[in-house]
Amino acid sequence: MTSAPASICVFCGASFGNEPHFRATAQAVGAGLASMGYNLVYGGGSLGLMGEVAKTAQAAGSRVQGIIPAFLQALENAAPVTPEEKLIVTPHLQERKVIMLQMSDAFIVLPGGLGTFDEFFEVATEAQLGVHKKPIIVVNVDGFFDPLDAMLKGIVAKGFAKPIILELYHLADGPEAALLALQEALASKVT
Repeated sequence: MTSAPASICVFCGASFGNEPHFRATAQAVGAGLASMGYNLVYGGGSLGLMGEVAKTAQAAGSRVQGIIPAFLQALENAAPVTPEEKLIVTPHLQERKVIMLQMSDAFIVLPGGLGTFDEFFEVATEAQLGVHKKPIIVVNVDGFFDPLDAMLKGIVAKGFAKPIILELYHLADGPEAALLALQEALASKVT
């Protein structure tokens, strides 16, 4: 009996940012997830890094599942990446995050804006509270997430959180390190 492939949720921006490394990282993550046999869960938009991850993963053979709130459909140019993809449309952002959490075995966080950080903090907070024990891999492209890591360490240093929060996520330098950390984290969950 074979188990179903893991579904990996990728949180990232609906824009490309101003560094070419961001787009290349999104492409590497999408292709890497497919080459590892994983499915992709993502925010459902076709713009920016979000669209790039989905298009690249799908082109390389991943099953892709988009989840988007109705009000973002027009803003983020939401359309299924392929005719096979079923786009789930939710009434609001909170429902989207609930479904993403339920459908995913792990999370990868790429550069993005407020929505990306909201999604990261949602899954990290739920991990801290014991709602899930799913890996959270943060892809630190050109130091993008250094301030986040420093802020979380500062929260611990100032006594607002226990040091365990620093173990809820893995800060990986680049897509290759992130994919390796993901693979190792998922393998250790099975044993």
